[in-house]
Amino acid sequence: MSTVLPYPRGVPRSISYPEIPLHALLENSARKYPNRDAIVFYGRKLTYAGLWDSTRHFASALRGLGIEGGDRVGLLMPNVPQFVIAYYATLVAGGVVVAVSSLNPADEIRRQLGETGVKVLVALDRFLDKAMQTGSKLVVARAETYLPLHLRLPSHLKGVRDHPDGIEFERLLKSPPAMDAVEIDPRHDLAAIQYTEGTTGHPKGVMLTHFNLVSNALQTFHWLRGWGFSAKPQLAGRPIVVCAIPFFHIYGMTVGLNEPVHFGSTLVLVPDPKPEPIMRAIHGHRATHLPAIPAMIRGIVEHPRRSDYDLTSLTDCVSGGAPLDPEVAKMFVQMTGARLFQGYGLTEAGPVTHCTPVDGDPLPQSVGLPFPDTEAKVVDVQLGEVEVPPGQEGELIIRGPQVMSGYWNDAEATASALRNGWLYTGDIARLDERGLLHIVGRKQERIVSSGHVVWPSRVEEVLRTHPAVEAAAALGVPDPLRCATDVRAVVTLRAGWDLDETRRSLTELCAKHLEPYQVPSEITIVRSLPTTPLGKIDKRALVQGFAERSGDLA
Repeated sequence: MSTVLPYPRGVPRSISYPEIPLHALLENSARKYPNRDAIVFYGRKLTYAGLWDSTRHFASALRGLGIEGGDRVGLLMPNVPQFVIAYYATLVAGGVVVAVSSLNPADEIRRQLGETGVKVLVALDRFLDKAMQTGSKLVVARAETYLPLHLRLPSHLKGVRDHPDGIEFERLLKSPPAMDAVEIDPRHDLAAIQYTEGTTGHPKGVMLTHFNLVSNALQTFHWLRGWGFSAKPQLAGRPIVVCAIPFFHIYGMTVGLNEPVHFGSTLVLVPDPKPEPIMRAIHGHRATHLPAIPAMIRGIVEHPRRSDYDLTSLTDCVSGGAPLDPEVAKMFVQMTGARLFQGYGLTEAGPVTHCTPVDGDPLPQSVGLPFPDTEAKVVDVQLGEVEVPPGQEGELIIRGPQVMSGYWNDAEATASALRNGWLYTGDIARLDERGLLHIVGRKQERIVSSGHVVWPSRVEEVLRTHPAVEAAAALGVPDPLRCATDVRAVVTLRAGWDLDETRRSLTELCAKHLEPYQVPSEITIVRSLPTTPLGKIDKRALVQGFAERSGDLA
C-alpha cells in the first residue's frame, strides 16, 4: 500500500513572512549585491544598484504625474528593462500595477485599463496603436534604449512612430529620485490587479496584495533553492535566470521576476519567447534556470538547430501552465541534464500553490505537493462541501497566504470563488495516496455526453499520443436537433501527414483507448489553434470559432 510522501527535506512547512512592501525585495538585493548584474538585455547590463536607482527616479516621476496611494499604473510591454523599472517604481510610488498582455486585442486592453481606472499607462513604442484612446496619461518607452549601440539603429528603423501626447520614459528617469517612502499596509494594500487568461470565461481582474506576492516569492524561493540545493554547480555562484515567460503574466511576474530578484539572481530578458532566442540566451549567458511552459520545452526539443546550442549549463527548469508530455520531458532532461519540476497555480493564488519536490521523481507525472503554509483539499463538485477520498476526482480548493483578496469590482464572482477562507479554483483534480496532486481539467470544460461526464483532458491525452498530432483540444458542442451534446476534437498536425488518412487513424486510436461515450463524433484538423500568452489553448475562442465555422478548417 502506498504511503503519503514526506515533506521535502530542507523545505520548511511554515515560513515567517515579513510584512514588507513588494519593492523591498529589490531594495534589499540592491543593498546586498549593488555591483551584481540584475538585468542582461541583448548583452547590455544593469546592476542591482543601477536598477534600484532608476526605479527611485521613475517613482518620483510617477508621483509628479499625479500617482498617489492606490492609483493604478498600466504596463503594456514585453520583457524589457523598462517593464522592471516601471513595475517596482509603481510600487515605490504607492501605486498598483495593472500589467496587460500586449498580445491582447486593442479593445480588450482598453477594457482592462478602463475597468481598473488606470491613471498612467507606460507602453512600449511598438504598441502605441493599442494604447490609443485609453484615457490615461501616456508614457512611451523606446525599445532600443537599453540595446547595445550596434543594435540600436536597426531597431529604430522598424517603423516605430511617436505619440503626440506621449511623455518619453527616458526623460522621466531624469527626475530627482524618490526619497520618502509611501506608507504601505502589506496585508491590505494592493500591489497588482492581474487579469486571468479567460480561457473558459471572461478575464477577471485579480486583486493581489503586497503580502500575497511577497509570500509567494518566498514560498517559491524556499521550495526550489532556499536550502542551497542545486542539481549541478552554478558557475557564477548564483542563478542566471532566462526570463522568457512574459512578466505581464502572473507566472512570469512571480517565478521570473519577484523571486529571482529576492534571491539576487541575474535576469536574462527574452522579449521574444521563441525557442531559438531562448536557446541563444541559455548558451550565450551560461544560464542556470529556466521558468517555462510545455510549448517552450517542446519547441526547444524539436527545434532543427537545437544541436547548435549548448544547454548543459541549465540546472533547473520549472514547467507550468499546462500538461507536459512525458516523452518531451524525458528528451529535454537528456539534452540539458537539468532537474525538471512541474508546478501548479492560478492567478488567484499569486500564482503557485504546488510543485514537485527537488528530491522526487526527476520526470514527474503529477504537479507535486502543496507549498509551505498552503492547504489543499479536493471536494465534491456539486456543493463543494464534502472532502473526497484519495483517487477520487473533485474540485480543488486552496487556502494560504498567497490567495487573492478578491476580484476587482466583482463582488458576486468573489463570493463564489472565496468561501469560508478557501479559494475554489474551478479545477478538477485528484490526490493520489502519496498526497501528490493530479489536475484533470477545468470544471467549466466538463462535457455531459450520453449521460456521462467526459473530461476533455482525457480525450486530448489520447490524441496527443499519435505521432502526427502537434496539439489537440476537445470540447462539447450542443446539437439542438437531438437535444444532446457531442464530443468534438480539434487538432493541428505536424508537417507531412495526409489529412484524410490521419483523421481515420485518429478515430481508430480514440475508439481503442476511450470509452464509447468519450470518442469524438468529429475530429477537425485546423492549421492553428488559438492560444493565450502562456501557450494554453484558448477554449473560449475555439468554441466561438467552431460555432461560426469561420473557414479556417482543413
